[in-house]
This record gives sequence, C-alpha cells and structure tokens, in this order.
Amino acid sequence: MRRLDIVNALPLAVIVVDPGSRLTEVNPAARELFGLGDELPATIAELREAIDVREHESGAPVTQETSVIDRALHGEASTARHTLSNGRTHQRHIVDVATGPVRDDSGAVVAVALAFHDVTATVDAERHREEFLSIVSHELKTPLTPLKALAQLIRGRIRRSRASGDPPDLDVLEKNLGTIERQVDRMNGLVNDLLEVSRAGRGSFELQPERFDLAPAVRDMVQRYVESTADEGRHTLTVEAPETLSVVADQRRVEQVLWNLIGNAVKYSPRGGPVRVRLAGEDRTALIEVSDQGIGVRAEDLQRIGRAPFSRGSGKAGSFAGMGIGLYLSRLVVEGHGGDLALESEGEDKGATVRVRLPLEGRV
Repeated sequence: MRRLDIVNALPLAVIVVDPGSRLTEVNPAARELFGLGDELPATIAELREAIDVREHESGAPVTQETSVIDRALHGEASTARHTLSNGRTHQRHIVDVATGPVRDDSGAVVAVALAFHDVTATVDAERHREEFLSIVSHELKTPLTPLKALAQLIRGRIRRSRASGDPPDLDVLEKNLGTIERQVDRMNGLVNDLLEVSRAGRGSFELQPERFDLAPAVRDMVQRYVESTADEGRHTLTVEAPETLSVVADQRRVEQVLWNLIGNAVKYSPRGGPVRVRLAGEDRTALIEVSDQGIGVRAEDLQRIGRAPFSRGSGKAGSFAGMGIGLYLSRLVVEGHGGDLALESEGEDKGATVRVRLPLEGRV
C-alpha cells in the first residue's frame, strides 16, 4: 500500500508542502475542511489567502514569517492554534495544526507535513461551559444578597425591640418573612430547573400523569405572582379560566410550566403593564395562553430560543439575567405530554404570547 493511500484514508486533514512551499499533497479530509474544489492552490501562500488563516488568540493573519511551516522547513516540529474560513461555506473553524519536517536519508528536509485537527466544537463547548458557570453563579448569588440583608434587618429589629421593651411590629416582620420565602422559592426553582436539564441530558426526564383539575392550578399560580409583584405595583395580572377543566398530566410539571411562562411575562415586562393568562378547552386540548406587552422577541430569535438549554434572546432580551432554561424545560414538559408550545411576537417592544396545548386525556 502506498503512503499516499494511507494519508488519503485518514479522517484527519493532512497536507504536504515541499521546500519551495508548493502543495504536493492535500488529502480528502483537508479538501473538506478547507472547502477546496478540484483546482487546488499551487502554494501554501495561495492556500492561506484562500481560506484566510489567522492566529486564534490575536486574530492576526498568518504570514510566511509567522507560519509553523517555516520552522518545520528549518527542521523544527511545532504546533499552533489557528482560525480559518471554509472556502466554500465561509464557516469559521478553529484548528490545532501540528507540523513536522520530512527528511531524506541524508537528513535534509525535503518536505513538511501538516496535520489539522478541527477543535471548533471543543472550544465552543468550553466557552459555553464557562458562560454557563458564570450565569449560574450569578443567578444563585442574586437571591442571597436580599436574603442576607433581610436577615440582618430582622435581627436588628429584634434587638431594638428587646432593648426598648416594645413588641416588634409583627406586620413588618411578616412582610419581611414573605420576601424571604419568595427568594427561597426562586433559588429552589433555579436548582430544580438545573436538575431537570441534567435529567433531560441523561435521558431520564420522566412524567407521572394523573387526573387533576387544571383550572384552579392556573388561578393559584396567577395569584402567587399577584402577591409576589404587589410591592412593585407595576404589573396587572389577569386570568380567564373556566370553573373546572380536568386533564390527565403530571401536575407538578405542568405547574412548573405555568410558573416559568408567567414569570417570563413579568420579567420581560420591566416597565410593567398587563400580563394576561387564559385557559380554555378546545378540540380535546387544554389551551394555555400567557401574553404580555413587554420587550418582545426578535424575529431571528423566535425559532431558536427554547429549543436548547441555555439559549437566550438577543437585543434587549440579552441584557436580562437568566440561564435560558425555563422555556426549554417548558417545551420538554409540554411535548412530553404530546402537546406543543409556540412562542409568538411581532418584534422587539411589541410584547409576546406563549401558547401551550395539552391533550385533555391520557393514560393515568
């Protein structure tokens, strides 16, 4: 078997350059990575120009003087990380390139072999991991700050009450404790969402359907948000629901969907305004609509957010805190019940509506 046949069979992109910097071999994997057609560049300089090779860290163009090929021609094996664009698709790739001199029997360098390993997915995954850890750390710390402040405030009031002999203001204490309870609920929700994403990734996301009345569950969830937003006084939450609507579904999961969707409507309406929740029975399905008049959703984001964990909106939505998992988990739950979830918006600053359809009947 010829050595060229072995090189061509490799899944790793490999090219060979002679001492005059002319391309002598380009295997199929390299053609695919670089997006090259039948007519190949004659020299390595032409190849660099065709695929726009740059230093990964600095973004500076790779020149003959900075190329690892030059070092290999002087007998030095080396490695580097570059970015390059596919000549056909123009997609950017991050590659680790390793070079080594090829010597003849006398020890003279007669060629340079270059192997390219596409590490784009690995680098992107590492970047996403770091972003995820940063977001999670921020999201978990955010409720802790007011919790500590409230604890210090309550302790101070208790001390003053003991010193003065006057009874503490129980109404104020009850209000403080209510705020603490809401912050704890928020942290609990964040942790539970993360656990659900982890279960989904392991394929262990399970539903436990049972018959329950969805109507009071919807009204109760809206009321919880009425109470939690009362101090701010910016939002007006309304609910339209029948007296009763029986469904067969995982009640805890469905309530989690309601919590996330209503929470998003409140969160992404920073100036306040109406948040409307509607429940209706239509065509053997339960229709849940949550609409707001907030910052809306860009057209390019409508088909993207909620399709994968940690996907967040762009534009104004990108400035809001959050991990980008609430809508994703809601979609998992809804589709797991055989239903569907649709996000609609006419654009930025034009509000948004989420429509959920759940089958009324199922197996208990």
